[in-house]
Amino acid sequence: MEHEDLGTTKLDHVLSYIVIATMKFLKFTSILFLPLLIVQQTVLYGVSHPDQVVSLLIVLMLILSAYAVKLIKDWRRK
Repeated sequence: MEHEDLGTTKLDHVLSYIVIATMKFLKFTSILFLPLLIVQQTVLYGVSHPDQVVSLLIVLMLILSAYAVKLIKDWRRK
């Protein structure tokens, strides 16, 4: 761990460690729950606008497939 300025008293150290732990927890939960939130909102929007969501998912699938083909070709060249 880097030598950070955590303060001069024991209370400063404890509070600094609490803040550092909270920041790590928030980073973890944002990485975990943001994709789930996007999927949930897409499903909810798809209930009332299925034609737009299906066409959007098809375009997204084509883009991801093209990117996967590029990655596989680059990987095989090595």
